[in-house]
Amino acid sequence: MKFVFKKFVKTLQLLLLLGILFVFAMFQGGFVSWFLFYSMLPIVIYMIIIPFYPVHNWKVARKLSARYTETGGMVDVTITIKRSFRFPIFFLVIEDPLPDSLDHQDPGKKKYRDLSNPAFMHRKRMGKQVVYPGFKKSVTITYTLDHLPRGLHRLQTIMLKIGDPFGFVEADHHFDEIDELIVYPSVQDMKWRHTSMSLEEGAASSTVHDEKITNIVSGVREYIPGDRFSWIDWKTTARKNTVMTKEFEQEKDSNIAVVLDIGGFQDLQPLRFEAAIEWTASVLEALRKKGQNISFYTFGKQARFFSHQQLQFEFPAIQHYLTTVEQETEISLAEQISAPLNEIAKGSIVLFVIHELDELLIERFAHWRNQDYRIFVCYIISEKELRTTETKYVQLLRAKQIAVQVVTEQQLRQDHWEVHPSR
Repeated sequence: MKFVFKKFVKTLQLLLLLGILFVFAMFQGGFVSWFLFYSMLPIVIYMIIIPFYPVHNWKVARKLSARYTETGGMVDVTITIKRSFRFPIFFLVIEDPLPDSLDHQDPGKKKYRDLSNPAFMHRKRMGKQVVYPGFKKSVTITYTLDHLPRGLHRLQTIMLKIGDPFGFVEADHHFDEIDELIVYPSVQDMKWRHTSMSLEEGAASSTVHDEKITNIVSGVREYIPGDRFSWIDWKTTARKNTVMTKEFEQEKDSNIAVVLDIGGFQDLQPLRFEAAIEWTASVLEALRKKGQNISFYTFGKQARFFSHQQLQFEFPAIQHYLTTVEQETEISLAEQISAPLNEIAKGSIVLFVIHELDELLIERFAHWRNQDYRIFVCYIISEKELRTTETKYVQLLRAKQIAVQVVTEQQLRQDHWEVHPSR
């Protein structure tokens, strides 16, 4: 109603201006007066038409060069506008309002220059251009979204505005054009190195790089998608006329549970949180490709569990979860792991990816270790904070024979990442 009233007032003002010019020409007379009236007449009529021009009948479409990318990636956005008949448009403002989730940038590993200073990540983006279409029936513009941050970004509206050359009147319309852009966490080349438990009690330990030991055959079973070609038992397959694969005794530490802490942030720490997400995603991808028996947990307001089968056959769903998960402040990890989880078998490796460390959490880790779990801790922290107060906690972990790896800017900026907790 307010918009219609505004149009009415503008039209009344223009008609009043035209009436004044006509009255002036009638009473003044002469060439100059009538020339002024007739020269202004098409301009005023054009200005009267503009507020009622059917912009809403235009066809507007948005196209993304890619709907899926990784953090730090780039996407071109193309907006195409078509109209059915030619009408002179002096200027056209095309605005694509961007969601708040795009109000910061992710320059890749460059963001890890200082984990305690995320200010440089803030960036105000604008998808706005002014074009001069004239009599053109079709207009196309393209703009680029670069250094994209992790997350699900929803573009919902395209705003168009036209007006007269003097900016006296204008008309606009909002078009609902919903497009989703999914930016997955960046997955880095990750190596897993640890000292492996042996198969027999009292035997010497050995260092394992990524691969799990599967050299003791315990039986055969039917083929399951994802089994390696080299595991097929050809003799049994020929005898039973169905594909059979060998079944192996797994070493005691072949089961790995990856636990990501997303809660307990004392204050917003976007860089440390992004580092934890990328580190976890890289670990999961590396172990999954090796066929490792892994499971995945996150702890925040709500605990989430992803089984080995989900990691093998429904990994896109886990990628989507890591894309949309946000840091929380309500509850700490120590409150949620007071007792080992039933889903994790004893003797398994439990890799905790954490961002906060205190004495209570260390006691929880020690309790898990006493329950026959091998605890690995990847502690993400800035070098500045590590030098001040956190070193004593790391030393306390190692004093309790808990393997810990401190992940700082130095490790995060390397070309290749490696998990190598040490006591």
